[in-house]
Amino acid sequence: MKKIFFAIAIIFGLNFVWEIAQSFLYAPHYQGLGQLVRVHLWASVGDVVMVIIILLSNEIIFRRFLKDKNKKTQVFFIIFLGFLLATVVEKYALANGLWAYNHQMPIISGLNVGLTPVLQMMLIPAMGQFLRWNEKLH
Repeated sequence: MKKIFFAIAIIFGLNFVWEIAQSFLYAPHYQGLGQLVRVHLWASVGDVVMVIIILLSNEIIFRRFLKDKNKKTQVFFIIFLGFLLATVVEKYALANGLWAYNHQMPIISGLNVGLTPVLQMMLIPAMGQFLRWNEKLH
């Protein structure tokens, strides 16, 4: 159980750093350092939930149903599912005014969603899977 909490803490930390690093790409949505931290702590909690969904989906599909141990296939699936989930979340949030981008956000052509939040959900879950495969966490 300690290993799971340790992995979640690392994933949370990576997401929090990513959230802060990309915050300048969004329309202003906080005032002051305190709100910056609070807003991005909550965003990181949501990100952790998304990463858990992605990694559990990988576990269920590849271990339970397919019995596939191919790590490359699993990483591709994690990256693909992260892309899909991030795109859906971004489209929903933008359509409902939960957040907005500023002119500096690189946009994925055709999808009209930000590149950095999509990359976040592609790369951090893949890093989480690599953590899981690390012998020290087993």
